[in-house]
Amino acid sequence: MPRRRRSAAESKRLILDAAQHQLASHGLDGMTLDAIAAEVGISRQAVLHHFGSRAGLMRAVVAEAWGGLFTELSSLKEAPPSVEGFIDSVDDVVRKKGHARIGAWLLLAGKGLPAEVFDGALAELPEQVQSLTPEGVEREDAEFGLLLVAAALFGDAIFGERLRQALGLADGEDDRAAFRSWMARRLTQTL
Repeated sequence: MPRRRRSAAESKRLILDAAQHQLASHGLDGMTLDAIAAEVGISRQAVLHHFGSRAGLMRAVVAEAWGGLFTELSSLKEAPPSVEGFIDSVDDVVRKKGHARIGAWLLLAGKGLPAEVFDGALAELPEQVQSLTPEGVEREDAEFGLLLVAAALFGDAIFGERLRQALGLADGEDDRAAFRSWMARRLTQTL
């Protein structure tokens, strides 16, 4: 059976997806051109053909990772109409889709984007939190509540398994869901 030729755009997309997968799984040092090429089923030279160099691929991965995170988080204004549903949606973005780990790797390696890219990127989310809570909730409470939830969920996505292990807690999906539910109840009581 002859091999199907991919378009340049399709090949670049597959390479970027593989690079993000390698980054989330193995960190920057484990993200090699050979591993990416093997995952896509192409040669290392084909990866270089599309991105010019490992540095070019890294720039594309960084832009894609941060852009994906902001896009996903911005889409939460369409989240379920409850605090718990909203928190579950944030968890889906940061943990299940791997954005927290990728972001942590990039920040720790100094491979982030310029600070101005972050300015106001998620400014609409506090309004979403306000709409999920009782009337009269101050914007500051919504902003700080969102900051608390995001920090907790990013931290949980990055080192929650080891923290639960250290505390002697279970770490299954049901246990993580119970934590998110508990957080939603506390946040609702506070707001």
